[in-house]
Amino acid sequence: MILVIGGAGSGKRDFVTRVLGYPPEAMTKGKLGETPVVYGLEEMNPLPSPEDCAQAAVVICREVGCGVIPMDREERQHREAVGRLCCELARQAEAVYRITCGLSMRLK
Repeated sequence: MILVIGGAGSGKRDFVTRVLGYPPEAMTKGKLGETPVVYGLEEMNPLPSPEDCAQAAVVICREVGCGVIPMDREERQHREAVGRLCCELARQAEAVYRITCGLSMRLK
C-alpha cells in the first residue's frame, strides 16, 4: 500500500494519476474495496482499520493536523483519530508521499 498525504487542493489525486499511473476511474471516494485507490480517508466515519486500508493499493488522505483547531470536541477527537490512523498506515506502507503545491516529496 502507498499512502499519499497533503493539504486540500494540493494535487494528491493528480499525483496518483500522473506519477503512480492510476486513472481517475480507479479512484473511489471513501469506499474501500471498490477500486485500487481510495481518497477521502479523513471524511470516513467511522474510520476504517489499518488492516482494511492496507487492502487498497493507494490510500489518499488530506492532512488534518494543520490549521485551526475545531471547537467541537467530537471534531477534535475525529481529527486526532485520523492522525493516529495515518501514523499507523505510514508505518505499514511501502511508500509514503507528501504533496504540496503539486510537488511530491517521498517520505518513505
